[in-house]
Amino acid sequence: MITLTEQIAQSIVDRMMNVIPYNVNIMNSEGIIIGSGDKSRIGHLHEGAAQAIAEDKLIAVYESKGGAKPGVNMPIHFDKKIMGVIGISGEPKIVEAFASIVKVTAELLINQEYAFNERRIKEQMKEEFLYQWAYLSEDYDESFVHRASKLNIDLNINRLAVVIKTSNEKAVLDKVTRYLQENEYVIRLNPENILIFMKADSKINKRVNLIYEELKRSVKIGIGIDSKVMVRSVEQALNAIYLAEKLNLPKDICSYSEISFIDILSKSLKRDKFSHIISRLEEESKTLNLIETLTTYILLNGEVNHVAEALHIHRNSLNYRLKKIEDITGKNPRNLLGLFELFTACILYKLD
Repeated sequence: MITLTEQIAQSIVDRMMNVIPYNVNIMNSEGIIIGSGDKSRIGHLHEGAAQAIAEDKLIAVYESKGGAKPGVNMPIHFDKKIMGVIGISGEPKIVEAFASIVKVTAELLINQEYAFNERRIKEQMKEEFLYQWAYLSEDYDESFVHRASKLNIDLNINRLAVVIKTSNEKAVLDKVTRYLQENEYVIRLNPENILIFMKADSKINKRVNLIYEELKRSVKIGIGIDSKVMVRSVEQALNAIYLAEKLNLPKDICSYSEISFIDILSKSLKRDKFSHIISRLEEESKTLNLIETLTTYILLNGEVNHVAEALHIHRNSLNYRLKKIEDITGKNPRNLLGLFELFTACILYKLD
């Protein structure tokens, strides 16, 4: 239940005194003045207001008495309950004409304040729910489903997580909100990540690209796979960004479905069985940057001209380095199986 605060009361007083030429007082449900054009009266008991509350009707005061000056006092109602009293100082017969107008205005402002508070509380509840949803690893119990229903969130819609890594989450939140469709939500997951609960459909990549263009390419975006338990998709989206950054993948938008193989590979293999490959390259060829050469060769799909251009070296120099890699490791990067072993070693090295 909303209460008539000093802030709301003084706001009503200030608005009213801009349009009527009389002092206005606002009293709370106990008859204490909490807003007034005459600040010296705030905090004092107003007997006329106390009487108006007790009798629930307009009370006219003709003589100064008990903290009350001549004027009229009319109860303010909200949800059929007395919230307080409007008092207008002056000759009762004159100022009574203003009382009903002031009362209606005051009740309208209180209703607006109540609606605003209700909306703010609901938004806070939704944010708390979304945050829990993002991390809930258990099956959704009856209580969770009920809360979702109360917030008009349909848990049966196929969704996936889209995580945006940024250094300016406030600006990103403001822009992303404009791209949300019905039944989609966005929250600040942590200080550097924004999470979108986005509907999974055939247009998902196109929509993510539109968001990326709107953000002027100053972000990293990870896309999870749709899942009945949202936390799995959230973890995938976060992992997609992590892997893309660790492996220096040349893209700002990374879908977990594209690199899930790398994730599975890195978690299933023993690092010590491949670490010697990279160790030998580090020990024997620091001046040639063979690890960078190998990584670039892998990322650019072995396209020699593009790799040489990216490394700012001549094509012959690249061929020399590739031969050097084979001599040191015993694995030929031009051979599919050899490249696969080198690729695996690079992944484990980068993710170590």
